[in-house]
Amino acid sequence: MLSALPPPDDPRVLVGTSHADDAGVFRLSGEEALIGTLDFFTPIVDDPYTYGSIAAANSLSDVYAMGGEPLFALAIAAFPEDENTLPYLADVMAGAADKVKEAGICIIGGHTVKDKEPKFGLSVTGRVHPDRMWHNRGAKPGDAIVLTKPLGTGIATSAIKWGICPKETEEAVIASMSRLNANASKAGREVGISTATDVTGFGLIGHLLEVLEGSGLAAEIFLADVPVFHGVRELMKRKRVDALTGVRRFPGSEWVHATFGGHPIPAGTHQNMTHQLGRVRFPPMLPAEEAFLLSDPQTSGGLLMFVPEAKAEALCDALRAKGEGAWRIGRAIDADVLAMQRITVI
Repeated sequence: MLSALPPPDDPRVLVGTSHADDAGVFRLSGEEALIGTLDFFTPIVDDPYTYGSIAAANSLSDVYAMGGEPLFALAIAAFPEDENTLPYLADVMAGAADKVKEAGICIIGGHTVKDKEPKFGLSVTGRVHPDRMWHNRGAKPGDAIVLTKPLGTGIATSAIKWGICPKETEEAVIASMSRLNANASKAGREVGISTATDVTGFGLIGHLLEVLEGSGLAAEIFLADVPVFHGVRELMKRKRVDALTGVRRFPGSEWVHATFGGHPIPAGTHQNMTHQLGRVRFPPMLPAEEAFLLSDPQTSGGLLMFVPEAKAEALCDALRAKGEGAWRIGRAIDADVLAMQRITVI
């Protein structure tokens, strides 16, 4: 899609479109560079305030994933011109405004258009020292790989839409998607990590591959150590017929769902798997559900951090001290230049 966009030839552009990074970076001086990013999506929860909050946290995440701090945001919204729907935009904006306030910034403008399907997000500008930014070419051989949030938001939000997600799982997933990656990023800066990225639409495998390929490395991932939200694996076994979603139960409805329904696995998961499968070596007889989890598209996912082994425990301690998750899920290793597969799942 970006092939028609010529690569930037301005020497002040430190990070552009060439390496699938989380955000663009533009040098202002020897001491400061601007980070620019934009993200928006359709509603993933029913509550408009929560939707705005999650969309804002997701948009801010790219700045944190570059090792920077946000400065201000612009809102982008598309809403139908419907007297029953349009008032919800104020609640969406309120959720976003409160979340960016939590990040220490504000929304200073934006743009809206009419559209049949609601969409909302932010363009965020941040700053970082040019010599201390994180990008997807910064991982080193031997780095421990640390993840700060569990996986499964794509599956869980599909189940929420279907009305089959347990309340405990729904609350945990929404709380995680609403949480900023600010403290996780701060912990990484304090400890001195090699680099980081955030886990979003391409899933854990997709974003890990971006860093490995950019850095010329491979990785081993320890499946048993990869965190997954409680209840998500059970949800993957449930089945529902889309046309009957939201319809009241009727005699034989569960049989209809179990016989003709599909699992709450997003289409994006299958698309991710198609693109990623040839570059990953899975264990023999691995259940398909486990592979799907590694490619599940995340919304406002955690940071995937690469840290020298000698600093790994210090990073995990710093993350936990700030109330963040810290799971060591693997390590980066030298890549065989002839090998197609970058990731080995153990």
